[in-house]
Amino acid sequence: MKWLRTIVLFDQGKVMSSDGWADLHTSYVSAIKRIDFPEGSGTLRLRRKVRRPDGQWSRNGVVYLKSRFVRSMVEDEGWKPEGSFGFGKNAAPPTLTQYPSGDPYQEPITSEFGGFDLCTTAPDGTRIAIEWETGNISSSHRSMNKLALALAGGSIEAGVLIVPSRNLYEHLTDRIGNIGELSGYVAMWHGLALSVTRGLLAITVVEHDDLCDDEAHPYLTVGSDGRAREGRAKRR
Repeated sequence: MKWLRTIVLFDQGKVMSSDGWADLHTSYVSAIKRIDFPEGSGTLRLRRKVRRPDGQWSRNGVVYLKSRFVRSMVEDEGWKPEGSFGFGKNAAPPTLTQYPSGDPYQEPITSEFGGFDLCTTAPDGTRIAIEWETGNISSSHRSMNKLALALAGGSIEAGVLIVPSRNLYEHLTDRIGNIGELSGYVAMWHGLALSVTRGLLAITVVEHDDLCDDEAHPYLTVGSDGRAREGRAKRR
């Protein structure tokens, strides 16, 4: 699989110039480049999407890509899956204002944000969390919000969302979150820098190595939830 680019949306406290960030970025990019299909081929070769007689598209699923990434990160790079640095439920809520009374109000935080797909701490103490996108654009926003909150709360110093390029998106499960759809919101996340004392928020964009039209080359298996389930419903 190709690593195309890492876009740093903000960098407070010069995290980007630290040895910790450099080591962590090299680590997860190495895992990205290990993702291949067929497994063992050394290349991520995907079958191009095709329109079927019923008018729907045959495309590749996304679960395989994430599972290969997580496996490599855990087995080869030593990261921790489904990790959390502790934030969310029972955190101190901000003081808001009720209308029309104007009275101050704090809405209790009663929901959990869940763990990150992966997290680790570099030798220099830099803590990082990574989310790999397998859902739709709403899932992408939820992941970015979690990362931004963890950065603002000082739970991590680096947060990364990994998403498909627009070219890869075309051949994956319908409406998977991708850099094309996220591009219009970059300015908003860039503006969150002032809420962070020290931290870096980034989006890493990935892409396939090759496309083919070989009917003998299988599509990546489609998952069983989210947009994948909707896509199967359309096909019936």
